Amino acid sequence: MNKGGKREGAGRKPAHPLLKKEMISLKLPRWLIDRLDEEAESRAVMIEIALSEKHGWTPPDVGG
Repeated sequence: MNKGGKREGAGRKPAHPLLKKEMISLKLPRWLIDRLDEEAESRAVMIEIALSEKHGWTPPDVGG
């Protein structure tokens, strides 16, 4: 009888490399940072949403 520990097939599956989030450093004006911080979503999410809407960009279709 198994009592805990690692199980085959359990856990979150790894993201496709093209969809993995990476840390970057960038400079933004203080007013924009302040505005981003007023939102419920994180800065990263807000920037991702803004770029997607502005340019019509969508994530690549990686299947799975």
